[in-house]
Amino acid sequence: MASRVARFRRLVILPLVLLASALHAGTSLDKKQQKLNAQHADAIAAARPALEAWMKIQDAETYDKSWEAASNYFHEQVPERGWERRMQIVRKSIDPVLSRELVAAEWKTELPNLPAGEYVAFVWETVFVSGQPQLETVVMTHEAGAWKMVGYAVQ
Repeated sequence: MASRVARFRRLVILPLVLLASALHAGTSLDKKQQKLNAQHADAIAAARPALEAWMKIQDAETYDKSWEAASNYFHEQVPERGWERRMQIVRKSIDPVLSRELVAAEWKTELPNLPAGEYVAFVWETVFVSGQPQLETVVMTHEAGAWKMVGYAVQ
């Protein structure tokens, strides 16, 4: 059990926290990333409705459904019961969401601990009921013709 939790943190949480910090700190994207985002604006736009649908499920605290709506890679890495327990710990204590503001979106082909692919990383500044703004990161991957969640973290 402890090894699964450690693996979950190593594979999912830690890289997303680092990604969120980097994206938020660099809200003004470097020229290379700006160019990539411009070239892949359609992909970013296509990922957004899938992201918002997934976040609606997550915000409703239906963590079994948010796991079901995730990518196959996520399913291979994170067991459903582990996801549900983790979200009970992470989200239940801070929900509900009062506001969310998108602070960064980046198109990528490589992210730490994920296979090469097509990704869009979204970082939100989210205010939960506690009133403290927190960074919320969702990474979407293009899989079998659809955009699906492959990583989620609240920092």
